[in-house]
Amino acid sequence: MLIALDKDGKTINLLDSTSINGPFYCPACKTPLRLKKGKIKIPHFAHVSLQNCDSWSENESAQHLGLKLSLYQWFKEKEKVELEKYVPEIKQTADLLVNDKLAIEIQCSPLSLQRLEERTVSYKEMGYYVLWLQGRDLWLKNTLSPLQKNLLYYSAERGFYFWELDWKRKKLRLKSLIYQDLKGRPIYLTEEFDFFQESLLDLLRQPFRKGKNLSLDVPKQEELQLFVQKQLYYQVPKWLKVQEKYYEQGRNVLDLNWKKSYWSPPGLNLLTFDFADDTRESFFQVDISLEKYYHSLYESFQLQEHETLHTPSFYAIIKDKNKVENGEWNGKKT
Repeated sequence: MLIALDKDGKTINLLDSTSINGPFYCPACKTPLRLKKGKIKIPHFAHVSLQNCDSWSENESAQHLGLKLSLYQWFKEKEKVELEKYVPEIKQTADLLVNDKLAIEIQCSPLSLQRLEERTVSYKEMGYYVLWLQGRDLWLKNTLSPLQKNLLYYSAERGFYFWELDWKRKKLRLKSLIYQDLKGRPIYLTEEFDFFQESLLDLLRQPFRKGKNLSLDVPKQEELQLFVQKQLYYQVPKWLKVQEKYYEQGRNVLDLNWKKSYWSPPGLNLLTFDFADDTRESFFQVDISLEKYYHSLYESFQLQEHETLHTPSFYAIIKDKNKVENGEWNGKKT
């Protein structure tokens, strides 16, 4: 931690103070702190007692401290930013609070889904918008874990997107237009931005900028039918449920056209989407309905082979265009 209180209750910021004198106290639990200066981590405060403080972690890594320092200095160039802002009403400490309304959380290690949901909901109830930026251990790779799914954000111009921080290379990374195949493997576009190159707040607004017309080439999928056969043979519960839905309609999932590319955004199962009892996933960081996106993409998938994948706004335009061409509007023939 980089923030403490002095004996008079005034806030001490290690990054902005030229000379400081103890004693020091925790802004949350008010117990004594010590100032630690080592060779690996930057100078920081730590609790004297081993007793846990609900609002702070004693296992803050060098990566987390370094990223917090860099982002604080980066935001400070153009924005009002508070370091390690303690919010007593929810007993939480945001790594950074920007312009009194944007909570920045730098997540460098796994946390439980329950804790992630609690922290996210608490910030929203206080009127804050929270952005989770992921350190090295949580970067997207070959799968999307349940935790990573609930760190996804969504916009009409980028679809699902995910933020990463690379402390070693001093890069902010945006992975967007995220899709998955039937094996759960993700594909996405990747953009990198150097620390301090331009306004950090402007970069974080990147997913909402219009007019880029982004697309993603679809990789070839080999032997999909064989993959599904193996899942059913080994009685993988997820696939048995899919097959059961098809049996109820007198069909067999293995009879589908497996030459098509079954890439879909998280939360959309192209195999079961049009079934009445198909359930939808929810995502902690997404507050809007995704149904229009899912419907537009599914209709496009039904009509043609997908050689490229696009943004939700693109599929919405195509859907409206098809309505006009078919003489339909507002659900009625014209």
